[in-house]
Amino acid sequence: MLSEERRQEIANFLRSRRARLQPEQVGLPRGSRRRTPGLRREEVAALAGVSTEWYTWLEQARDVRPSEAVLQRIAAALRLEPGEAHHLLTLAGYDRNDLRNGGSPPTTLSPPVQRLLDQLEPCPAWVFGERWDILGWNRAATVIWGDLGALQGIERNAMYQSFMSPRLRRMLVDWEAHARSMVAKLRLAHARHVDDAWFNELIQVLRENSAEFAAFWGAHDVQLPRTGVKVYEHPEAGRLAFDYLHLDIVDERLAALRLIAYIPVPGTGTRERVERFLQHEPATTAVAS
Repeated sequence: MLSEERRQEIANFLRSRRARLQPEQVGLPRGSRRRTPGLRREEVAALAGVSTEWYTWLEQARDVRPSEAVLQRIAAALRLEPGEAHHLLTLAGYDRNDLRNGGSPPTTLSPPVQRLLDQLEPCPAWVFGERWDILGWNRAATVIWGDLGALQGIERNAMYQSFMSPRLRRMLVDWEAHARSMVAKLRLAHARHVDDAWFNELIQVLRENSAEFAAFWGAHDVQLPRTGVKVYEHPEAGRLAFDYLHLDIVDERLAALRLIAYIPVPGTGTRERVERFLQHEPATTAVAS
């Protein structure tokens, strides 16, 4: 049986995806009496091969238990991207990849993983868990995050710092686009932890303290991890451009970890600037303003 919180997450997500899909995208006529944007519930139900009443119950967070096959048909009807379809299935309890045993994970990495991070310098690299808590990092990562060792609890969280650190927000070029992408990735992970107070603590803190996070979270966008480029205007090191990679790793005590590595973009002088900065600066720069 799904919890009320999970049923509500499913309902909110389905409504948000239905509202963005136009009739023409699924081969339906728009008609002249359509008063609201997006598809009607009966149209989604027909495309998915379920009754309108049953689909309405699903969007009303009623106590129904959809099968995996039905959810896959609904995902197809709503033209969900692969990450969105995965998100929907995970919300409904069909996640085959959830390896955690529940509760808050340890806050430190095993020595081999930490040694790997150290070997990646001068590439900034760090490891975070499912809630984006930063569990380990190398010295080069302090070029981006500052002195992570001085931060405690939820403050040592990549999502928290990205929204709550004025310094980091000023540094990251095109902050809003990257922040939206980060929230979409966090919501994908959240599907496994809708009932988890430990995970929801972060969501609550950010929604209460950042109107931007609250708006991005309310959009119900989801996104699979992907590669890309981030550019920073560092106040001391100068302009830094990095390709970034997401690598899933398995620690001896933690099942779900992600290693983030920033690779200096060739020809931009980023590698040289990072190396010069690390030669002259101790790893004690504060992230907060």
